[in-house]
Order: sequence, then C-alpha cells, then structure tokens
Amino acid sequence: MKNIFVFCAGEPNARANYRKTVLTPISAECILSSFPAEKHPELRCWQEQAGGFFAWGIKANQRSFTMWRSLEPGDCVLGFFDFHYRAVSRLVGKLQNDELAEKIWGKSKDGLNWGNIVFLTRPREVAVPASALHPYLCSTYRGATRIGPDRIKSIIKDFGSISAFISKHFGEV
Repeated sequence: MKNIFVFCAGEPNARANYRKTVLTPISAECILSSFPAEKHPELRCWQEQAGGFFAWGIKANQRSFTMWRSLEPGDCVLGFFDFHYRAVSRLVGKLQNDELAEKIWGKSKDGLNWGNIVFLTRPREVAVPASALHPYLCSTYRGATRIGPDRIKSIIKDFGSISAFISKHFGEV
C-alpha cells in the first residue's frame, strides 16, 4: 500500500452513485459487456478478489487523470461525505472506459465523464469523523484526492506504515 485515495460523495447524485456502485455490487454482465473478451479473465480475477464488482468513476480532467494514473492495486480507498470517512476498501484495478462510465453513472452536467474507473474490494462501511484524523488526513475534500506525500511521510513516521495507520483508525482492510 503506497497511496491513500479519497473520493467524495457529497452531492445528492454522487451519494446515489455511491449507494449504487460502491455499497452495491455492479452486475458482471454490465462490466463484462463493456470490455473485449480478452479482458474478461483479468476482470473475473478482480471480481473474485473483491467479492463482486465495486467501482467509482473519476472525472476525466488533467489533474484527476494524473492522480488516477498514480494509484496502484492494494492502495487504500476511502469514501468521504458529511465530514466523515464512510467506506474503506482497497484498489484491485483501474481501467479507462467512457462507455461503461456512461452506462453506470450517466452523463455529467459539465460534459466531463467518469471514465477513469477504480475497482475496489467490497467496501466496509465506517463512520470516522475527519476531525479525528487531522493532521494526517484532510478535514474536507473537493472531488477525488490522493493524499499528498508530506502527509504520507508523516503517517509512516508516526505509525510505521500506511497499513498500520489504516488498521488503527479503520480496522483491517
């Protein structure tokens, strides 16, 4: 685990998507029909690892694309809204697929899609106030965020590893 990635579900539409694709598995048919057959074995492996298909889409702008590219399988993924961390999981894989994003989440009002998709292990719901984790994690977020290197260094200095920090504050992932 090298990164901590936080996604926000603060708006009503985002909260509906959170319930639809983070708390509830996405059908295998929906996922597999959006990729060529040669990609299916890898996707099935992710499904088995994760206990289903759970996913979050990240808007396709330059800042978020750079952040999305830096994420790696095994990284911690936290869901956030109402000043609380609400879900904890790990990244199992990531793919870019605008067709799948539109099929799952529809079209965005601003014209950007959520085609940078992260696939997660079955998330575990939590309710950890952001204030309890400051200064290690942020107290609020706007959009998808990778926790910066200075905060990561501080976490590793004080807890020994990102995994130890996550276990202490969120339980085993």
